[in-house]
Amino acid sequence: MSLYGRFFKPQEKSTLRKVIDRVEALSPMDCRAYIQSSWDAMNELYKVKNDDGTFEYNKEANERHREEHYPLIEYIDACIEHANNRASTEADIDLHNHMKCIKDIIIADIYDVYTPDGYGDMQYDHQDVMNIFLQDRKKNITMWPMMQWAGEWNPKVKEYRKLYEKYKVMGQEL
Repeated sequence: MSLYGRFFKPQEKSTLRKVIDRVEALSPMDCRAYIQSSWDAMNELYKVKNDDGTFEYNKEANERHREEHYPLIEYIDACIEHANNRASTEADIDLHNHMKCIKDIIIADIYDVYTPDGYGDMQYDHQDVMNIFLQDRKKNITMWPMMQWAGEWNPKVKEYRKLYEKYKVMGQEL
């Protein structure tokens, strides 16, 4: 890797630092909500349209998504339950430390927005939306997976798509 300091500004945080800082502030329940949102987004994305125009979950794809997401949710739930049973400062510290591996997964998922996808697309629209999430901590970043994968064709996620478009415009105006 070559160090590239052309646009270096010591007074500004790097994009990676912004992502890390934002995710580090997430509670264990926020982490769980993010993973659940990702799982829900995948389930909605892989819906199939029936002949009568209704949508149905793709059971085969959903089983694969369950295998990918459920162990993470199970781990988070177990860590939270363990901390609640002990109810001490030490348990809170342990819980924070146990969430680091989950937060790393979330950081990687979010930072992936700033890298080209496999087809050479730089994902500028996604970056505009993510910049809004990173700048304003009041925005619920756990919605990101649902917004990222929301499509116009699925009536259940149309509102996420509208919010995505709104944030995209806000990000472009920055």
